Amino acid sequence: MNYKDHSFSGEEIRGDLFENVTFAGCRFAGANLKFTSFTNCTFERCDLTGVVLDGTAFEHCSFPESKLSNLDFSPAVFIKCDFAGSAIENSVFQKLKSGGKSETMRYDLRECTFEKAELSNTIFVKCNLEKVNFAHAKLSRASFDRCKLTKAMLVGADINGASFEGSIIDKTELGYDGLAQFAMSRGFVLGTEWV
Repeated sequence: MNYKDHSFSGEEIRGDLFENVTFAGCRFAGANLKFTSFTNCTFERCDLTGVVLDGTAFEHCSFPESKLSNLDFSPAVFIKCDFAGSAIENSVFQKLKSGGKSETMRYDLRECTFEKAELSNTIFVKCNLEKVNFAHAKLSRASFDRCKLTKAMLVGADINGASFEGSIIDKTELGYDGLAQFAMSRGFVLGTEWV
């Protein structure tokens, strides 16, 4: 069954299993997705802002032109998800240790893609982002805290004001603009050549 222009609310789909379902133009604002599982699902132009995520799993899902802003993704699992072209502003990708409210552990997002996603002010904490595609994404004022960005693709990404504190950056691809933005975030300025 597919859904179009449907507004989900409350506990309507809490604990359900969805496989090969397309959600088009749907609103999930305030919906409780606790223990809900989505496999091979597509969320086209959907608004998931403010959903309750707890034990929620997304596997092989895509979110074209969808909004997932102002969310803490710590209680959710994402496996091989495509966030290309989605808006994920002011959100947090982190994984908390069981029973802990502040102690984080490694969050594996290696097989996800964020190409052309709007990720301004989004925080990634201890995320494994090895080989992840952020090409042409808007990462202004995003924070990568102790993340692994080995061979990640940031060509064409706007990293103006982004922070990479404690992150592993090795063979991470940047374009010239990104390289200049990264250098300026480290205190470098463009100077004139010495004669």
